Amino acid sequence: MAPQIPTPDPAKLNDHWILDEILNHLGEFHADFPEVEFDILSGLFRDHIAGKHRDAAEDPEAQTRGFLQAFQATPAFQDAFRKLDLPMKKRMHNFIAGRSAGDVVGDAEFRAPLSPQAKQHLVPLDKFRAGMRRPFREDLPIIYEDKPQTMVMEVYEDAVFENWGHSVKNTPRYTFVPQKILGLQNLVRYAKQNNLRVRCSGYRHSWTSIFSADGEILVSLLNISQATILPDTASIRPSVVAGNEFKIIELATQSARGTPDKRLARIGSAVTNEEFRSWAVANNAWALPVDVVLVEVTIGGTTGSICHGAGRRHKTICDYVRMVEYIDANGEHQSISDPHQLTAAAGCFGLLGVVTHVTFELDKMTYAIMKPLKPDIGLAIPPPTRSDVPVALQKTWTDAQLEQAQKDFEQRATGDYYSEWFWFAYQQQAWVNTWNTTTDPTGVIDYPSGPEVFIQWTQLWIGQVINDSALFQALPGRWQAQILAMAGMSSLPPQLGGIGSEIKTYVTDALHFRRGVQNMRVRDMEFHIPIPVSADGKPDFSVVQRAWWDVINIVYEDAESPMRLTLEMRITGTSDLVLAPQHGNDFGTASIEVLSIPDAVTDAEWEPFLQRVADKWMSYEHEGKKLNVRPHWAKEWETLNLDGMPAKQYLKTVAYKDEIPAFRAILEDIGSGQGWTLADLRARYSNPLWDYLVFQV
Repeated sequence: MAPQIPTPDPAKLNDHWILDEILNHLGEFHADFPEVEFDILSGLFRDHIAGKHRDAAEDPEAQTRGFLQAFQATPAFQDAFRKLDLPMKKRMHNFIAGRSAGDVVGDAEFRAPLSPQAKQHLVPLDKFRAGMRRPFREDLPIIYEDKPQTMVMEVYEDAVFENWGHSVKNTPRYTFVPQKILGLQNLVRYAKQNNLRVRCSGYRHSWTSIFSADGEILVSLLNISQATILPDTASIRPSVVAGNEFKIIELATQSARGTPDKRLARIGSAVTNEEFRSWAVANNAWALPVDVVLVEVTIGGTTGSICHGAGRRHKTICDYVRMVEYIDANGEHQSISDPHQLTAAAGCFGLLGVVTHVTFELDKMTYAIMKPLKPDIGLAIPPPTRSDVPVALQKTWTDAQLEQAQKDFEQRATGDYYSEWFWFAYQQQAWVNTWNTTTDPTGVIDYPSGPEVFIQWTQLWIGQVINDSALFQALPGRWQAQILAMAGMSSLPPQLGGIGSEIKTYVTDALHFRRGVQNMRVRDMEFHIPIPVSADGKPDFSVVQRAWWDVINIVYEDAESPMRLTLEMRITGTSDLVLAPQHGNDFGTASIEVLSIPDAVTDAEWEPFLQRVADKWMSYEHEGKKLNVRPHWAKEWETLNLDGMPAKQYLKTVAYKDEIPAFRAILEDIGSGQGWTLADLRARYSNPLWDYLVFQV
């Protein structure tokens, strides 16, 4: 039985105290977990403490190698290592043995392999296919993808679906993997004839019930081969993946809106962020101004759930869509480019139909000048008052320091091209990543470089291994949080190993500054808080500071806080999309989220914590009126009560009371011109969640 470590007073809990506690008691676990190299693990903690005393950055390469060595004999490591492809096994073996990341990667461009989590969902389909003599069985529906009827769409029966976050699980009757527009048209016509509903998935990177349902049809935009093909991105080609009409990037030959700094690009819904990132950097000409950090996600996924990036000047990703192509409820391939209709169609959650392509308005490529910082938590986002700082994090900041920190925070939040803040639980420091761009390419570098991509990918891979290990599961929650914080903060710049205080890179690479994020599953709740206007007509960031420090104080209510990872916040703009949570937030939005680890935090711990945080965020007012605080559609919110009522009811009757009818009206207007009705959409493309929210009047 694992040792029982006494629970301390939360007032003691900062990183220094917890690290000392770990070193004092870690040896007590050795007898129960002999497969772990405790000497190596203890050395990592001592090195981290020594670095903090010197106020020195750490070498993420050395730390990553240490964690690999410490856990390589555990069953969790052995199981995960067995699932790696052979090249990655060789690289990791050599890295563990002491070779540098540069040596194991070599001179060739390094592309991170498909994450184990994506493989878990896609490999079963591939194995099913490999066991058949033909890509279909005669007792399954035969959906042709070409006019001569020689190409049959991949189809699987009763293939269990599970999302990335392990929060949604069901068994669609059929899972189809199309490659052609005609194939999708034929599939939708089959669904109509057989009264089946159709929903789509890509990398399955959402937490809510937005996917298919038992007994219906799931369209998977990816299979294992499509997800692992490395495209030739050095030239603009008609197709990223030959033969797949949904893996396409087509750049218009003329400027958009008559300005030379804008260009339209038609992009298939199955194109991944990594494919688009590679294309944009290789051509060094055009880029999206905003995106999510993840690269292992599809264009269809980020637009379908109205995802966002960062920076108050920027709207959501969907706001840069200028045309949507889709298969309607009758199986017709349609397009929408009317600006008003796009306010619903560009972010429609799959309710309009199966989106095949979106046309984005791109900006001319610019270059980010990244200057990340690791300031004291009290000087990153200053507290509303000194008393809002938990005892464990209090320091003797001067009034002048706090005043300067306030000016710095407001300047970054107001005007920087990109702005985000991170805080790992119980840490004295935060991470601030705000930056601006330049049109001057002089000195630009690939960031992360090949060796750095290898390190980042491996860091998150070993992070999942550690989470899965029996030792980690037995540790106190505050220790889990500290181990993850130590690894997380040391992996973020500024750091040793070649990354200094300034990084100049392509704006596309700066948007995707972390690779391998998908290797470690997380729990995630994100809300969007409107930033009010102050008396002087400027954004009032006091509610942003309150939201940030309210979470920190909730974490300190419990020495074993369920938030074992990070508090993150991005400042974003408003949105023209009718159902965007940012819609109507004219002075900006605080997109703020809490993350934890699913394998160590049970629902019984996590959900009450989320409710406590949601209650705080939902309580904010401005001039006596409640702010319209709303959750991110794709993150965790379905189990919550919002303002005293079930979340779904609140969104339908309060948060989107006017917007949902407006959304329906725009869909109805589109349908009147394209030959379908709202009833057709509900019958073909809805699911129980959207039945209630959108179609039940």
